[in-house]
Amino acid sequence: MVGIKNNRRTQYTLQVIKEAFLRLLNTNELSKITVTQICREADVNRGTFYLHFDDPLDLFHKIEAEFVDQIRPVLAIRPQEQIHDWLKRLTLIFKDNEVVSRMILANYRDGIMVSELFSEVREQAIEEFKEDFHEQNPHILKYYFSYFVNGSISAILSWFADEEDQSIEGITKALANVLSRSTE
Repeated sequence: MVGIKNNRRTQYTLQVIKEAFLRLLNTNELSKITVTQICREADVNRGTFYLHFDDPLDLFHKIEAEFVDQIRPVLAIRPQEQIHDWLKRLTLIFKDNEVVSRMILANYRDGIMVSELFSEVREQAIEEFKEDFHEQNPHILKYYFSYFVNGSISAILSWFADEEDQSIEGITKALANVLSRSTE
């Protein structure tokens, strides 16, 4: 039925727009992508785009929110779980959803996903940093956490860009080793 938000035609149109946007993000910065480019790539008119999205950044945030909703239950940290186990699940999800993950991680400063995902382990990481570094200053602990988040993102992006197909175990081990070495 036309006009119903979740009908097949609407779902198809949304999917086409999202796929076109993702293709454009492979070769363009998020801030440089225009509605015109997306519409041309998706073969839809601007009115159709604006019916669903405010602008390319809104489209980015909606794709990001869908991805976060999909992976949030998988990434919920379990009691007594090590951050290393959580990192392995995270890298598995990123690898299984590489196109969207690459887009979101490359533009993480514009998005919400990274802060939401890493909020899952923030408290545990801060507690580990307090213990391992004998540190109580909340500002210093925040810097440690920032280093952990930004370093992990950079390493995962490098892993995606690596020409040789490195294993999930390899990137997880590297991240876990850096984390454990920094807390020795």
